[in-house]
Amino acid sequence: MRSNVGPGKNLMIAVIAVVLVFFVLVILVATIGGGLRSHEQAEIALTDLDIAAEARGIADATLTIMTYLDNSGEAKSGEIELLVKAYDTNTNLLITSNTTEVGVINAGETISATTYLTLTKRNDYTFEIVIFEDGEGVLRGKRSIAKLSRLEPPSVAQIAIREIDFYVDAVEVDREKNREYAVINTTLYVDNLGKDVSDLRTLIKARDNETRLITDRKWLDLGYLKEGTTSLRYGDLQVLNGRDYVFEVQVWQSERIIKESSGMVFLSPFVNRTVVIAAEEKTVEISPEVEITDFMSAPTAPPRAYPTPVPEEPGFEALSAAFASFIVFSLLLKRRKGGA
Repeated sequence: MRSNVGPGKNLMIAVIAVVLVFFVLVILVATIGGGLRSHEQAEIALTDLDIAAEARGIADATLTIMTYLDNSGEAKSGEIELLVKAYDTNTNLLITSNTTEVGVINAGETISATTYLTLTKRNDYTFEIVIFEDGEGVLRGKRSIAKLSRLEPPSVAQIAIREIDFYVDAVEVDREKNREYAVINTTLYVDNLGKDVSDLRTLIKARDNETRLITDRKWLDLGYLKEGTTSLRYGDLQVLNGRDYVFEVQVWQSERIIKESSGMVFLSPFVNRTVVIAAEEKTVEISPEVEITDFMSAPTAPPRAYPTPVPEEPGFEALSAAFASFIVFSLLLKRRKGGA
């Protein structure tokens, strides 16, 4: 019995079968692929949060926020960014914020990120932590702190300024303004009566004694001061010659003054001045007996160089002495032979 199905119908059936198989495969791949991707994702969690505070001074404190992030998924995360915001607990106003770049967290990895904030100690705060992955917020957390005012500021350095010396380092002349300036070297003798200390700064100011105006000032780092020692520190200030000045010294620690001292520098004797002669009731001008350059520190003389003795090589004098010895020896030998 011959089939009624022609070649054209067979071809059509084959094409339909191929198309159906293709769609089935596409659906299977999509289903399987989607299932695989659903299982291979990063799962970021905020596992812990530590907040430490340290007083910077009387008014402010530095807060260190340690955020611990865990990726419990089977794939690495995208780019993680951490935003910490500080709100005033009483007003809910945003006071400050800071962002920390964390980067990629691998599968099964736990990392910590550190963020720093500086806040006044008089308020209470609520911190909001927002975690972003590839720019999209994925997690949030909150923590509150109170009574920062109880934080004690860093212990005050136990230092004393034993003495202040002043030297004339240089004299500079401004011929256009007909002015003469003196460069005054200020030498501080600093006693450290407490423990080893560093990060101290000193402000040296030259104040005109008549007008009370500041004419020059300079910041000076005291550096490392060892316990129980006296250290010397130097700073130069430029002042107008012919006037008297108060040199004020302020030692700063953690944005506050912990020690002050001062000394006088009299430059008025180095310029012409007028005096009144009472007997004749007239004013005369007298010149100074000394010049300011007389008070400049003398340059230190270099150490005296002594010539190194050079050993003499045998010369004419040495040969003469040897020849004379040979003659004496020959005469003695002949005398002995004649006596024999």
